[in-house]
Amino acid sequence: MKDVKKTRRYNKWIGCLGFLGLRGFWYFKTHDVSDLYYFMYFAWFGHFLLSKINVSITDEMYLENEKNARAFIGILAIFLISILTMLSMFVRDLDLKPFIVATFVILVLSYSIKLYLLEK
Repeated sequence: MKDVKKTRRYNKWIGCLGFLGLRGFWYFKTHDVSDLYYFMYFAWFGHFLLSKINVSITDEMYLENEKNARAFIGILAIFLISILTMLSMFVRDLDLKPFIVATFVILVLSYSIKLYLLEK
């Protein structure tokens, strides 16, 4: 059987990979689209919160909280996509690529934060 405390300790440090997302700011200097992918590393910051949740025994409450967090993300996704749609309709010269990457990171981090808050 795996040592749960040891696994949680390592998961906490996986969140440090989020600092690789700072490399994404090179996009504003080079305007190379491939630099935007580095912003997605910010989603690793969610592991700082998820490592604090005890999921050694998944009970009905955890499953219900997970379902509520997924429902929240669905509503948030619709909201963010509608904002991006309105931006693209009203501002013609706006480059939406950074906003799309930010939307992805916001959705992943929001799921981690919502699940953490529901479990507390």
